[in-house]
Parts: sequence; C-alpha cells; structure tokens
Amino acid sequence: MLKDYEQNKPSLETERLTLRPLTAEDAPDLKEWLGLDEIYTYWGRKASKGERDPELLFIDARPWVKRKPSQDFNWGIVWKESGKVIGMLAIFDVQNQRMASVGYRLHPAYWRQGIVTEALRRAVDFVFSETELQRLEATADIRNVASLRVLEKCGFIREGTVRQGKMVSVYCDYAIFGLLRSDWEEGKA
Repeated sequence: MLKDYEQNKPSLETERLTLRPLTAEDAPDLKEWLGLDEIYTYWGRKASKGERDPELLFIDARPWVKRKPSQDFNWGIVWKESGKVIGMLAIFDVQNQRMASVGYRLHPAYWRQGIVTEALRRAVDFVFSETELQRLEATADIRNVASLRVLEKCGFIREGTVRQGKMVSVYCDYAIFGLLRSDWEEGKA
C-alpha cells in the first residue's frame, strides 16, 4: 500500500545499482552533474537554481509549515562500484492512489550503459508488486531517442504523440507512454 511508504521510502537494489532516498550528504555528487546543460536538452526547461546548487535542495525554506507525507518516490541512483549518486528516478504526481508519472535523469558520463533501463525496471517491479498503483505514465520529447528506447525496453507502450504541445515550459512534439499493471503482469508470465 502506498500509505505504508509515506514515511519510510524503501531502497531498491539491482546488480549494479542502489536506488535510495537522497540526503544532504549527496549534494557533492549531485553538484558534479545535476546542473549540466546537456541533461536539460529535452527536459522542457533549464536547470533550476537548486539543481545548479544542490545543497539548496535539502534546505527547507519554510520549516514552520507542517507538510503532509508524500506518496511520491524520489530515488537517487547510486553506482555500487563507486558509491556515487549518478542519477535520479522518480515516481511522482500520484493520483488517487491509482496512477503516477515517471521521470529520470542521469550523469552524462553514464549514458548509453543501460543504467536507466536497469533502474526503471526495478522501480516498476516495486510499484506493481508492492503498491496498489495501476498505471505509470511518462512523456518524452520525440527527439530524445534514448529516453524513448528506455521506456520501450521497460514495457511502456507509446499511446500517442502530442504535436507542438507544452512540455513543462517549452513547446515541442512529445510522446506519451503508459504501462498498466496488467501489461506488467503479462510481461512477467
């Protein structure tokens, strides 16, 4: 159940990776790559101030505000060999405990090594085996061939293309992908 994970987010393992919640101690690793312009080529916006200076991501600007527990999962992708955070993967925007969106980004030095595919497969397995979510969805700029391929390899189905739609803050053609629990179950059989 999603509620079981509101306070304590799990860490997940793969052969080469650990997916775990980020902490302030990860800021130096994030600083190496999170603000790089090439990561945002197809992201729909430029890097934010916090992404360029990751220490800011861990400062609560309004500590007096009581926050509701989040059903989102925001993992750092840790390369086991070095122990460094080399990427991020999120299951976010959970709606009615039924569906959520997927997003990811990776240090450019680790592109084209199957890392995001490995991380996303593990996250999908977790979501559909341990929560009640029925649908995951993702959008990707159609020029981002690598991201389109990751989603396809992880079983997501291309459901359509939005032509010259607004993706975050830019207008572009982008694909919409979906993965249903039933698709995942069929793929496991």
